[in-house]
Amino acid sequence: MHFDRATIWIIAAAFVTDLLCRFFPAQLPWFFPFIFNAPVFLGCWFTLLWYFRGLRRTAKENRPSRVRQGFFLVGVLSIYFVLQTRFEYFSQHLFSLNRTQAVTISMAAPFCIGIAWMQDVLALGVPAWVLAACRSEAMRKFGRVAFHPILAMLLFLLTSDIWLIPSVHFAAMINPALYAFMNLSCLAGGLIFWLVVLDPRPKPFSRLSFITRAGIGFLVMFPQIAVSSYIALTTQDLYSFYTLCGRIFPAMSPAYDQMLGGMIQWIPPGMMNTAALMLALNAMRLSDLKTDKELVAPPGAKVYEAKWTGR
Repeated sequence: MHFDRATIWIIAAAFVTDLLCRFFPAQLPWFFPFIFNAPVFLGCWFTLLWYFRGLRRTAKENRPSRVRQGFFLVGVLSIYFVLQTRFEYFSQHLFSLNRTQAVTISMAAPFCIGIAWMQDVLALGVPAWVLAACRSEAMRKFGRVAFHPILAMLLFLLTSDIWLIPSVHFAAMINPALYAFMNLSCLAGGLIFWLVVLDPRPKPFSRLSFITRAGIGFLVMFPQIAVSSYIALTTQDLYSFYTLCGRIFPAMSPAYDQMLGGMIQWIPPGMMNTAALMLALNAMRLSDLKTDKELVAPPGAKVYEAKWTGR
């Protein structure tokens, strides 16, 4: 196992940042972590390092479009912003901002990363030992289980909704270790789910067909609507933690904060689920067009029906 200079710099930066957050928290600027989280810090910076390294090694004609690159960077940087800057302090003192953080790490950021689909670029940028570990038999077995579409959907719903149970949410917010686990589980569940749903490859490279993945990405919206609409519309104060710790904006009432948080949990994710349906259908259309271009018809063959794309 060999560590290059960039890797050593990132590890050293993580060590120094951890010390600064422990001993000089009040003197640090807003872009430093409120609570240092090593897996998130290292994960984001190493992902960016391997991404730019892989992009440099990718042949110019094979590089992903600027739009896909932009989606990927927005996804990774938004994870870092809501989890490793002073935004996290605000998210711990206002339920609506906490839901903004949760929707970002479980929905918006993984959605952007899934659209970008940078697996090939990252494979060119990671160290050889990391690539070998990812391709090991143990990881293949784990991937077959974790990335099964049905299990990915159940994991996504579980990691999104279990933390909204008032007693569980309260316990997570007062326990630093459980709070970190809550965020990491939401991030993992979101990444797995959206990488399954937004996989641009046809079957059998992807486990299920485009239609099945489109259905899973769309149908998962309805359990989320049921939970988030209840939070937004109920008159009961479900999340007393934010009253006990003090809201960052004292003028905001608990009822309004909870209603706003429920709406954030409700409307943007629903829009992304609908967009996922459209993206899956478009991926199927592009796959059919690619197949048509690569198909060599035998002499005398005739086409009796048009594709659903209209060609």
